[in-house]
Amino acid sequence: MKAIIMAAGVGSRLKEINGDRPKCLIEAGGVTLISRSVSLLQSRGITDITVITGYKSELIHQELQSSVKYLHNPYFQVTNSIASLWLARDLLSDDVILMNADLYYVEAVLDTAIAQTDSAVMLSDCTRIDDADFRFSVKGTCILKTGNKLSNQETDCEYVGIVRIDRSFVAEFTRRLEEMIVRGDFRNWWEGVLYAFIDDGFDIFHKDVDGAFWTEVDHLGDYNRLVQWNRSHGPETIPVTTARPVELSVERLLEVAP
Repeated sequence: MKAIIMAAGVGSRLKEINGDRPKCLIEAGGVTLISRSVSLLQSRGITDITVITGYKSELIHQELQSSVKYLHNPYFQVTNSIASLWLARDLLSDDVILMNADLYYVEAVLDTAIAQTDSAVMLSDCTRIDDADFRFSVKGTCILKTGNKLSNQETDCEYVGIVRIDRSFVAEFTRRLEEMIVRGDFRNWWEGVLYAFIDDGFDIFHKDVDGAFWTEVDHLGDYNRLVQWNRSHGPETIPVTTARPVELSVERLLEVAP
């Protein structure tokens, strides 16, 4: 299993607490969000980790050093995360965990993702409805509708920001990703590939984390939630595994066949 972490974003809404640093470098318990994710993955034996950078990429390199592979999205200011994933398309060849870099989550959340076996599983939290950001309407384990404009009555759970793609689905997933890039859909989220399958009637699954703590850190309210949780529970101690130094160079950027 491998992991790909999307870390190209700016995080402009958090400048008052993070300055001009990428938001994945916000600290919780003295550890940055992205370092914590990398250490958690490594502690579960996942050492093939690629971080896709954009804004202030040199700061992420300084933070993680040679513990991960890197790809850089030079168009991060005019594209969205689907373009970052397109840069990593050649890495989509095995069971893969895809996640956003601006996340804090307890170990049980990652363990839930790793344990999934369906073709594509998006982690969800059915305890968060009223203040949910990106929402799912589901039936059983299948996602029916998605969006941030679903009403509370339509909402069954909130999207966590972590997905497991099974190797059996990787080729089909990559084909759909390419179709969207060829159409010029550079401003979509990487999750938009999965939402396109849902719109076409294909089964994309969700797995509830059963209230295990997690938060994205996208604005001040998210940050305050994280601070309050750490004050109440204390940060988890994550075993650190030192990975072999590795580099990944990409010459092509967003070239696609006509």
